[in-house]
Amino acid sequence: MKCPVKHHGVSKASGCGHVAVTTFSRLFPDSVPNLTLTEEEASIIGGPGGLMHDFDGSTEDSPIPAGYIFFAQFIDHDVTLDTTSGLRDAPKNAKEVSELPNIRSASLDLDCVYGFGPEASPHIYDAQRPGRLAVNPNGFDLARSPGGVALIGDPRNDENIFVAQMQLLFHRFHNRIYNERIEGGERFEEAQKETRYHYQWLVLFDFLKRLCDREVYKFAVPKILKKTEEYPFLFDPDESGRLTMPVEFSVAAYRVGHTLVRSEYAVNADNLDVELFDERFGTLGFSGYPEDLVVDWRYMLDVDECIRPRLSKAVDEKLANELQSLPLPVVNSNNPNDRALAFRNLLRGNALGLPSGQDAAKALKVAGYPIEVTNLELDGIPGWERLDRIADGEKSPLRDNTPLFYYVLRESEVLHKGERFGPVGSAILLEVFGGMLNNCESFINAEKEWNPDPCISKEMRSKRWASEYQERFNRKALIERDDYFPFELADVVRFVEGD
Repeated sequence: MKCPVKHHGVSKASGCGHVAVTTFSRLFPDSVPNLTLTEEEASIIGGPGGLMHDFDGSTEDSPIPAGYIFFAQFIDHDVTLDTTSGLRDAPKNAKEVSELPNIRSASLDLDCVYGFGPEASPHIYDAQRPGRLAVNPNGFDLARSPGGVALIGDPRNDENIFVAQMQLLFHRFHNRIYNERIEGGERFEEAQKETRYHYQWLVLFDFLKRLCDREVYKFAVPKILKKTEEYPFLFDPDESGRLTMPVEFSVAAYRVGHTLVRSEYAVNADNLDVELFDERFGTLGFSGYPEDLVVDWRYMLDVDECIRPRLSKAVDEKLANELQSLPLPVVNSNNPNDRALAFRNLLRGNALGLPSGQDAAKALKVAGYPIEVTNLELDGIPGWERLDRIADGEKSPLRDNTPLFYYVLRESEVLHKGERFGPVGSAILLEVFGGMLNNCESFINAEKEWNPDPCISKEMRSKRWASEYQERFNRKALIERDDYFPFELADVVRFVEGD
């Protein structure tokens, strides 16, 4: 059997046999209809030169540091992997969707880091130092087999330099927690739990807080923390008590990360403009990377007060040129449409029977979210009339029933000028992540209130060894204050790097 799974999130994974962990599902009830999208419509909206193509990179920045793009990808690889559905499959009904295997566990458990644990996945761990994850002896790369295969829980996390370095960051994070913050007892289990809890905190109180619509965030997070039976409204375990993965999340709402991507990134001081798929630098992934391309997270996260990190692209309906013309090594097709990521997302949404954005908004409102259908102001979009022209002289029905993937991104531009995700996309994210945190082992379900380690958090930095330290993790402020991030991804970098 050949490994690893080579998979850039744009094609079926290949190379390894897998066992399904859970399955996919529909978030919305059967009464919410599918939206049928033709390939011609998908091409006009998401193909090369289509409505979603950001040709020249002129889209504005968002306030979100660029490092969160790859943290988002890292999270995605922790919770979802579809290896069976095809781009041009006939639309599936709810039963057919429920039979699709999800190769990742739908929980924030870092199985992409830990695999099945030291006994079942020994290749991931340091044989010379029990309880610690393997790191390449050179110190700047993932541990690799003699053939160059990364020894990690999810091979997809070796598909580009940035997500590979994010994977390495969490290996080193676990190891330093194990070495310095855990004493006696079941040290590996305790270090794993602490690493997971810190990671889950980052997802809820750092990443989602930066990304999501503020009103939806303030509405949903108190309900997540209360662990009431009423919330999540729609996302529940299946009859076997397992969490499935809603396709509205995996194929539309969580693909918000695609719009955050720029075509070029600063890797370090010597490489300030490296293309995402620049073959000269080996950024197609799945191989060892050279020392001169080690990511300096100060250029991607707010780590150093003297270095302003690069920012993500605005949250809007445009995707960077690099993603709209994926290179042949990534997508083996001469069809330009097939190499446009927006087109692929739209066709996959059609194949998995997603609803329109408008119907999703209505369903979320009925469920209890403070949401209204947004006027997408489509008349102001150059080229939209191309859709009208194929509708037999009438206005395109997609005006009132817009593909969910396009809707959530366009809504973000209309309501928030690209600074944040819109209400519908935010509600789907919080519904699903909230369900993961409430129904699985998490810091929210800990026996007593859990807060980040005082030697890792910036709260510790501002009040070193202060007795009132724990009181500073004010849950109300975490939810309501836009500028309150007492523990963020940059703190993981500082801790790992020994600052």
